[in-house]
Amino acid sequence: MKVGIVTFQETNNYGAILQNYGLQQAIRQLGAEPETIDYRSRYIGRPYGLAHLKNKGLGAYLFGVAGYLVYAPRAFKSKHFRRHMTYSPKVKREDLAALNDRYDRFITGSDQVFNHKLTGMDGTYMLDFVTDKSKCSSYAASLGLASLDPEAQEIYRKNLAGFRYVTVREQTAVPVLEEAIGREVTVVSDPSLLLTRDEWAQVAVEPTVKDRYVFVYELAMSKDVVALAQTIAKKEGLKIVFAPFPMGKLAAGRYDVLAGAGEILGYIKNAEYVVTDSFHGTVFSILFNKRFFTRVADEKIGSRIRDLLAKCGLEDRLIKAGQTDYEQPISYDAVNGILATYREESRAQLAKML
Repeated sequence: MKVGIVTFQETNNYGAILQNYGLQQAIRQLGAEPETIDYRSRYIGRPYGLAHLKNKGLGAYLFGVAGYLVYAPRAFKSKHFRRHMTYSPKVKREDLAALNDRYDRFITGSDQVFNHKLTGMDGTYMLDFVTDKSKCSSYAASLGLASLDPEAQEIYRKNLAGFRYVTVREQTAVPVLEEAIGREVTVVSDPSLLLTRDEWAQVAVEPTVKDRYVFVYELAMSKDVVALAQTIAKKEGLKIVFAPFPMGKLAAGRYDVLAGAGEILGYIKNAEYVVTDSFHGTVFSILFNKRFFTRVADEKIGSRIRDLLAKCGLEDRLIKAGQTDYEQPISYDAVNGILATYREESRAQLAKML
């Protein structure tokens, strides 16, 4: 069985790359042949275009442009990590219909493939080009929106109506989508959680840092993230490694703006502590059983961090404003058991799609 995956495969965002790898590996382990469709969205590929300003507003537009500039230096190592994955030939919107006979199943997800403000309402991410909707499912698709207006609801209803399964990765998306499409929506794990710690360690790139360190992985401006890392480093006699650099507060340390997805895995795997505001930074901190703290930078999409922490009983790892305490332990025996169950439940749902 050949499976075509639609996701944000062209971005050099670490989470986008790693979740794609996780989904491909899990599908392969279930006996199917996965291939990520190398679709190049004109809208997503040009975050600096004026259409983004109109659809997102000034703040989100500037954040998107900044992200594009930050991602650029990591392109080489990101390309290197993608050698672990299988892709179709590059396709444009007008070429997609020809893929109907290429795949036995189509899966859209994970990432925010259902967030029309990010996709420009590109129906590709809802598999609108597939003529036989019984081939279609979403796996851990993210909405990233608190509501949908009536016009958007109708588009979602039309495109998702015939899907075999509709699954998402955050609980907050369930009522919004169920109202829009009039059918059951299920929560499953992010694809990164479908693999074990040992499986991720196999593709981690070992860091060249010789000293013990705190790893800081930031996506948004936060003096609290940087300050907590500085407190830990000072009290524990550790260095600080930033990827790509500190945001919200000046800080001394090693900055790695060139790191790819494999390097990020290696930094987390070998860190003494991790301080982050990234969902996938949080995921891999938990998978590698790290002492970590995380911050919710954006409540609209940060619910996935809160959902994960709640499932694992780790709500105390959320960073508080001005936080200086960091010594509370984590009982990973219990957490690992919860994740193992969650992984098997989600893999079972993926198996049904196939």
